[in-house]
Amino acid sequence: MNRWIVSLHEAAHAVAACVLTGTRVVATLHQNGGGAAWPLDDLAPTDNAIMAAAGPLAEALAERYSAPEHPSLVACDTTPPPLPTVETVATVRTAAELRSIVVRGIPDHVVIARWCIAGVEKQPERWAHRHAWIQSLAKRLIRSHEKSIVEAARVLYLRGVVSVPVEERNAS
Repeated sequence: MNRWIVSLHEAAHAVAACVLTGTRVVATLHQNGGGAAWPLDDLAPTDNAIMAAAGPLAEALAERYSAPEHPSLVACDTTPPPLPTVETVATVRTAAELRSIVVRGIPDHVVIARWCIAGVEKQPERWAHRHAWIQSLAKRLIRSHEKSIVEAARVLYLRGVVSVPVEERNAS
């Protein structure tokens, strides 16, 4: 995935978790081309499944919203410096800790699959219904918070890290 799609994906995770918990969530981009979202509060199993589903579904926003322009630090003909990742903006220790957590992370599709069968393991006919339901909730959340997702993705794309909700800066 390109950086913009990863930014939309992780921003959707972050906005979903923020909406569902009411607390701040941090999203990061990593040098390996991946990213992560870090809710500061634990999520209920259903909320965790909604958060997991929101990321992949939000990737489609890349069809309607283009990536932000690379900031031009100097007006010259040279290639702009690479955009930051958490490894370039965090301390070495913090970046190493985050990398170790990401390696142990569970992929979105596995989180969703586990939620779909949890408690109804012997009723496979319900798994698809639960999947469709969680997807519909995630789609509704994305539609309702689309502007917040895109704004968080723009900040994440340019800075490598974003905290959601995105703080508005005063003009003064």
